Amino acid sequence: MTGNHGNRKRETPGGRRKEWRRAIILIVLAVIMVLAATIAALWSRWVRRPDLPGGDPNASGGPDSSAGVDIDSVQPKVSGARKSEDFYTILIFGPDETSGLTDVMMLVSYDVTNQQATVMSFPRDTLINSSGRSVTQKMLNAVYNRYGQGEAGVQGLKSEVAELVGFVPDYYVMIDWQLVGEMVDAIGGVWFDIPYHMDYDDPYQDLHIHFEPGNTFLNGEDAMKVIRWRHNNYGSPYGNPGGGSDITRIEMRNDFLKAVLSQTLQLKNVTKIGELASLFGERVTSDLTIENLFWFGSQAVMGGLSVDDVNFVTMPYYGVAQGNPYYGRVYPNQSALLELINESLNPFVDEVTLNELDLITVNSNGTLSSSTGVLADPSAGVPSVVSTPRPEPSTQPSTPAVSPPPQSSAPVTQEPEVSQEPVASEGPAASQDPGISEQPGTDPPAAASVPTGLAGA
Repeated sequence: MTGNHGNRKRETPGGRRKEWRRAIILIVLAVIMVLAATIAALWSRWVRRPDLPGGDPNASGGPDSSAGVDIDSVQPKVSGARKSEDFYTILIFGPDETSGLTDVMMLVSYDVTNQQATVMSFPRDTLINSSGRSVTQKMLNAVYNRYGQGEAGVQGLKSEVAELVGFVPDYYVMIDWQLVGEMVDAIGGVWFDIPYHMDYDDPYQDLHIHFEPGNTFLNGEDAMKVIRWRHNNYGSPYGNPGGGSDITRIEMRNDFLKAVLSQTLQLKNVTKIGELASLFGERVTSDLTIENLFWFGSQAVMGGLSVDDVNFVTMPYYGVAQGNPYYGRVYPNQSALLELINESLNPFVDEVTLNELDLITVNSNGTLSSSTGVLADPSAGVPSVVSTPRPEPSTQPSTPAVSPPPQSSAPVTQEPEVSQEPVASEGPAASQDPGISEQPGTDPPAAASVPTGLAGA
């Protein structure tokens, strides 16, 4: 019987192998498609590009404008076209749990397109043009508290920072600093080169900080001790590095953040996105979503941002000399700050000018003056009866003689108030600290002030 069997094609071993290869390829492609779909779903769940904030970008005046102070000479803040497609600015700060003072304040600019970032720390004792009558109320770290904390405090602080840099930060991130230690644990610890002996004990807080200098592996608890260190015990055999000043702490904190950033920007930590998202949800308050924050992180990791691409600096400042009622505080070095803003922080094509800033200067007779010519507290422009010592001969490079900013001409009906309340300050002006580079700007400080330049990390 022949039937129809004679019409069948004979299958060869080679033909079966080809079919199996095709099947395997199809299975692999199917798996790849499923994985791609899964990754895409997870990516859209965890990562989302932020939209730049809307509103009126030309709104002018700081938080004191709402208090009836009209500073007409302050021009609208810079806005408009950006220097690159994705150039963002973020104000990061952390209030103290007890006092509410924002002793940690940083302005971050991140040019995603060109993978460059700058982090500028504001000294907590930076003087601002505030209508507050006490010295404490004229400090930048008191703004968040003064405006009632919460959303009003955030907006007040953003507005005050805008007076110092000439543009309104796009976003804010308020951090509970416990996040730092928990992040360190999440990424498996961090190596940090501790710069000097840390020898501090506070039995009331059960806080004991003892580290030797050198490259040290820190867990989360150790990391929190390092960033909480302010000074050594009185009489410590290791002395008191940096005089226990706020600037010394800023420099060390910046170095520590570099170490954490360097070790966080590793592909292995992408797998910990869920754990990090949970931490951010518990410890961060922001007008950015968690998905937005992880978009920045993904752009940094995938874009190849390295710690060398992040410039950590301190706001250029002058310190106030002894004998002045504002001793221990700092105020902006106008020319150096303006240069830093336009080179590294300003996200817009148009440059910031001095007319868009409201910067305080401390004069040798104990008065304040503003770059706007108008003081929010007119009484601060009236000399106090203070003993001002003759300044020591300057050892700094000479600077051209430039007239100081104009003082307020507003009528005054009462003597100025010099605060007698304790001020949240750890010590004298940072300008007396060793190890801080001194590069004075072209605008001279007041006669009783000590110039300090751009304190970079």
